[in-house]
Amino acid sequence: MKNDKNSKIALAIIAGVAAGAATWYFMSTENGKQNWSSLLNTVKDVTDKLMAVGSEKGSVLAAAGKEASEFIGHKANGLLEDARKYS
Repeated sequence: MKNDKNSKIALAIIAGVAAGAATWYFMSTENGKQNWSSLLNTVKDVTDKLMAVGSEKGSVLAAAGKEASEFIGHKANGLLEDARKYS
């Protein structure tokens, strides 16, 4: 158990050092700053596209849910009327 905890700590330290080195690289040179800016723009573009697609698919799903709800309500009302006729 202790060995597993030590492995996680070591992995976190290595990840932190790697993140620090990457940040230093991107911020220390003009080319690195341009790469960082391009990376951020790409991430923003992808995020915007995912949000747009998610919103569109959510609207389609909401419309389908409303249609299904109306259909079920109509069928339930028909069954209720039939039950009243035979009671």
